[in-house]
Amino acid sequence: MWSHSINDGSVGAAEAIAPENIACRPCERGSSDQDVRHVFTASTVYELPFGKGRPFLNGDGLAGKIIGGWELTGFGMARAGIPVTILVSRNGSDLPDGVADNQRPNVVPGVSLTPPGGRTPNLWINPAAFSVPAPGTWGNSGRNTVRGPGLWQIDMGLSKEFKATERVGLKFRAEVFNLFNRAQYGNPDPNFSDPSFGRITSLINTGATGTGTPREIQISARVSF
Repeated sequence: MWSHSINDGSVGAAEAIAPENIACRPCERGSSDQDVRHVFTASTVYELPFGKGRPFLNGDGLAGKIIGGWELTGFGMARAGIPVTILVSRNGSDLPDGVADNQRPNVVPGVSLTPPGGRTPNLWINPAAFSVPAPGTWGNSGRNTVRGPGLWQIDMGLSKEFKATERVGLKFRAEVFNLFNRAQYGNPDPNFSDPSFGRITSLINTGATGTGTPREIQISARVSF
């Protein structure tokens, strides 16, 4: 999926941020906080070729009963990074209207937003690409001009249903989330005035469940009757 969400600030908890210059709403036009430009998902279900009715070990032997009947599932997801607005801390006395909330720096012409050595968690944004505006002026950097890290992960599952009797069955399932245990980084520090500006210091998901966690293994059994 390709998409592009553009706005000048939203009303609501997701993006209720005051403009840099309240007298210039068009200056806020840019990619929205929810803008995820590229998303790819794929899912698969594969019945392993063993057991009754399948090409291999399809007899009545014990091996066929144990190895047969398993189903392998997979889910893969990848998405582009989400936008980041670069901010700068300023005194109200330096602003024409005296309001210092959500101020942005100036962009240095001709300097790449990407650090010279490439993007790493230790430095995702090039500090040399920005400067503090002169007193009495607003910064010319737009909203959401930088992208955080993208995210991708693969989840796998293996399941089999056992028949105990004609009416009672047991379904066993094992699942692995983030199979390759890929580090899923959060957004970098966006405040140009911070010593840690441009560095990533957190993961995208520090909770127990959901996309972006470290590798998790889940095993379950369900009895049906």
